Parts: sequence; structure tokens; C-alpha cells
Amino acid sequence: MVVKPERPVWMSQEDYDLQYGHLDDQDNIVPNNDKSDVAAATDAKPKVSNEQEVKKTDETKIQKKRRHDRYDADEKRKQEQMKKWRESQLKQHEIELTAHKVVKVDNLVREHYNERTFIANRSRRHQSPIIKLRNFNNAIKFMLIDKYTKQGDVVLELGCGKGGDLRKYGAAGISQFIGIDISNASIQEAHKRYQSMKNLDFQAILITGDCFGESLGVAVEPFPECRFPCDVVSTQFCLHYAFESEDKARRALLNVTKSLKVGGHFFGTLPDSEFLRYKLNKFKPEVEKPSWGNSIYKITFANNEYQKNGNEFPSPYGQMYTFWLEDAIDNVPEYVVPFETLRSLADEYGMELVLQMPFNQFFVQEIPKWITRFSPRMKEGLMRSDGKFGVEGVEKEPAAYLYTIFAFKKVREYID
Repeated sequence: MVVKPERPVWMSQEDYDLQYGHLDDQDNIVPNNDKSDVAAATDAKPKVSNEQEVKKTDETKIQKKRRHDRYDADEKRKQEQMKKWRESQLKQHEIELTAHKVVKVDNLVREHYNERTFIANRSRRHQSPIIKLRNFNNAIKFMLIDKYTKQGDVVLELGCGKGGDLRKYGAAGISQFIGIDISNASIQEAHKRYQSMKNLDFQAILITGDCFGESLGVAVEPFPECRFPCDVVSTQFCLHYAFESEDKARRALLNVTKSLKVGGHFFGTLPDSEFLRYKLNKFKPEVEKPSWGNSIYKITFANNEYQKNGNEFPSPYGQMYTFWLEDAIDNVPEYVVPFETLRSLADEYGMELVLQMPFNQFFVQEIPKWITRFSPRMKEGLMRSDGKFGVEGVEKEPAAYLYTIFAFKKVREYID
């Protein structure tokens, strides 16, 4: 750096600038060695190529997309959870209305089985967590149908669902099957099932209708090919819906007896009222909604009237509980069927009891006759871990003990 001399007092500013002003410009000149330092510093910075810039930009975009995708997934999950919560709340509200007899159970039953048909179409049955229970129930129905159905019979099944027993009736050699169910989606699925079974040589007439709430004449009138009266009337896992009220139970039994010829059989499966009593007797009156079950099933009663009434149902009708069964039934209202009440009604309508037995006892009684008749696949499905046939573990209670079989024979015509 060049230092200018101080301006003498005798020199004018103009003369001073003229003589020394050039020294101000030299202060802004960088020496050669400084220039090299600056250049070196500049060269030391990493040079970024266009390819690296593009790569960095792409990585930034990917990171942003991932963040957005995670956000979208979280939002979708939250919306699905909220939807399920709303549906659960709505269904609980409908159950409460049904329990207080504000609405009829038919709507909930219809909605449930319509939805179950849709879900079943998307699922793989062999992966069901209750596959052993399903196999056991099917074995029971094979045995029951074979016991009371003859070659050439005309069969009416009330609450036929998706036609799950069509093949069982085919094995029995029937000539006509009339299936009626309140769920139109189930009837449509039953049609598809029947059409896919090329080896069935009986006629199937599948009808959407209310089996318990109104006369069957309303449902079957458009189908003159139905051959009434029938040799067999069957109700599998559905008669409990009829015990919502006495009027409904009587309508169900009237439909049965008017459809059945004298000498024919009315048989089926339903929750065992004695098992339900056994469970309810373990609860004190302070428990407002008695409930029990395990990892695959749960039963919850709407109230504690049974306990408050000295461990007796205050009425044989309208004793509601909700039933949940993994992969099958989603908290649908059902009603206790006190068996003595059913027996009394059947007798009134011209039918006498010929057999009533819990599932486990019936299975033990009949299985020796079926060991050689069941297919290898069915036998494998019934095999327990100890090598014997039946059910075990968490499936045992809802399969072997919860249900009972029954069979009535029509001995006389009912006169109104």
C-alpha cells in the first residue's frame, strides 16, 4: 500500500491532487501474489456438473414424493378408521333400536347377509380362521339331511342363504329344492352356485322372501312349478330370528306346517337355549349386559332381565343378544329359542318332536357311520391334533356346545 505525503499548507488542493492523486488508484490494485491466492481459492471450490445437478434435483423430487405418499397413506388410513367407527356406531344404534323394539330385526339381518355375501366373494374360504368350525357344522348338516331326507323328496329350505347345502341335498337324491331367503344378494349367489354344479340333477327354485314375517304364499306365488306340500322343511342356523315376537314365531311355524305334508319332517339347527341358560346363570344381577366368549366368538345380552327374574326369561320371545363370530357373523341380533316353547308351538301346529340333541352328542352318535362316507378332504378337515375327529381349542365351544339339532314329524293337518 502506497502512503501519500501530507499536503503542505502552501500547496493548493488542485496542485496536490494533480501531483499525488494517482496514488489513490494503486490502493485498488491487487499484487500479483495476491491474485494467485484468489485464483487458488476459486479453483479449490468443487465444480458441479450438469449431471450431478440433475441427479440432485431428482433425489429431491423423490424425497418430496415419498413424503406426500406417506401423508396420503396416513390420511387414507385415518379416513378408513373413521368410516369403520361411524359404521360401528350406526350399527350399535340400530342394535339398540332393535333391542327396544323400535325397529324390526329383519333390516339388520338382511343388511348383514348382503354384506357377508360381498365379503365372502373376495375371501378365500380355506384361509378362514374358523375353517375347522365350518367343517364341523357341515358334517352335522350332512348327517342331519341324510337322516331325514329320502330319494326323490321335495325340499323347502327356509333361510337358505347362499345355497351352501345344495350339494348335501344332491347327495341325498332329492328331486326339487325350493330355497327362500330374505337376502337378495344371497339368493343371487345361490343361483350362481347351483349353475356351477353341473352334476346336480334336481330342480332348484331360489326365491327372495321373508320366511318368518309373512305368509310364504306371497313369495312363492310367482313360481307355480313349486311342488307343495313338501316332504322336508329345513331351517339351518336361522330359526332364532323368528323368536323376535310371538306373532313372528307363530307365523314361522304356520309356514312350516302349511308347506309340509303329513309324515314329512321339519328339522334344523339353532342355538341351544340350555347352553345359553348355563352361561347366564354364572352372572349376578348387577351385570347389566352379560357377555362371554373367546378369541373367535362373543355373545352379549341386551339386558339382565333373566337374572332379575330369578334366572328365568320373563318371556319366551324377544330375549335378544348379539352374536359375533370371526369371519362369519358381525354382532347381529339374535333371539333365544326356549326349546320347550318351540316344542309346544310345533305340537299346536300338528308336529311332534322325534329328536333333539346338542351338536357334540349328535356328532359322536353319527360319526362312526360317516367315516367311510366322507371324502378325504372332509375327513382331513375334521381331524383334531390328537388324531380323532371333531373340533378343539377355541372353536370347540361355539361349534360343539352352542348349537343343537332338532327334528319334528308332521302327524296331522293344522286347522285354522
